[in-house]
Amino acid sequence: MKDHTVNFKQCNMLCDKCLINVAKCLSNIHGLEALEISLKSKKIKIIYNDTTISKKMIKDKVNETILTGKVKNIYSFSS
Repeated sequence: MKDHTVNFKQCNMLCDKCLINVAKCLSNIHGLEALEISLKSKKIKIIYNDTTISKKMIKDKVNETILTGKVKNIYSFSS
């Protein structure tokens, strides 16, 4: 199965709680190969091999997790 790499900047990730919640949210991705999150640079890098999710889906769930302060399941398509 082909690995997918997603890199993006999450400007509203401001504190350690945001970082922890984002890590929990993204750690549920099926076929997760690597996860790098930097609070200082606000950059996120994910390498995974699941073809059922897109970069937009990942970014939306990360943003929702930060805005609500609650860990969101990446595979839950309703808010």
